[in-house]
Amino acid sequence: MQMSGEIMKCKNCKVDFFSRTERCPLCGTEGELSHFDLQKDCYFYPEYAVPKSSKLDIAKKILLFLTIAFSSIAIFVNIFSLDIQGSLWSLLLASCLFYTLISFKTIFSKKMHTGSKILIQLLLLSALAIIIDIFTGFRRWSTSFVVPSLSIVSSLVIVFVAAGRRSLYKEFSGYLLTSFLVSIIPALLCLIKLSTHVWVGYAAFLVSLLMLLGLYVFSEKDFKNEMKKRFHF
Repeated sequence: MQMSGEIMKCKNCKVDFFSRTERCPLCGTEGELSHFDLQKDCYFYPEYAVPKSSKLDIAKKILLFLTIAFSSIAIFVNIFSLDIQGSLWSLLLASCLFYTLISFKTIFSKKMHTGSKILIQLLLLSALAIIIDIFTGFRRWSTSFVVPSLSIVSSLVIVFVAAGRRSLYKEFSGYLLTSFLVSIIPALLCLIKLSTHVWVGYAAFLVSLLMLLGLYVFSEKDFKNEMKKRFHF
């Protein structure tokens, strides 16, 4: 693209401009010749630093590729040997691999809230345990013991994390919400009769509720006042 005219400089605005009228387009003041070199000083496409992928991003990509590759190979081998083995073991292997992938991305995520990480880990481990239980005859050991135990451990972790941080309202309310959601899971399993030992599920529900109550009792006064204002109690 070629331009005609000269580079002028406005005494008033202190800017360089390209104009045939020799007047500043901003204030209309007559300009003077500028020492601005169009070839050397003008960059129509300014240079910028291209962001480089961190080692963590590269590790995530490698783990994603390996997960898809090994899962695909396992499913392929399983399908063509189904008449011999008679079981879909590849689905179990793929579940474990994808659990590892999602856990890795969740743990090292900088954008995700701590409470969300705990809840996701609880859901992932619970789902993996149920899948393994199904592939081994579904004796309901996962829903009767593993999920309630994970619920109790998750609630304890949430309490210790929240107690160790002087959090703002939004962050602390996130811990409370996570603890509440964790406490519901064992109770739901008992209600839909997926637990062979009902008392374990309800005991985990009780423990989680006590942890939730403890979080509220030992929280700061400002947080309690804010909770009362928001929930009108």
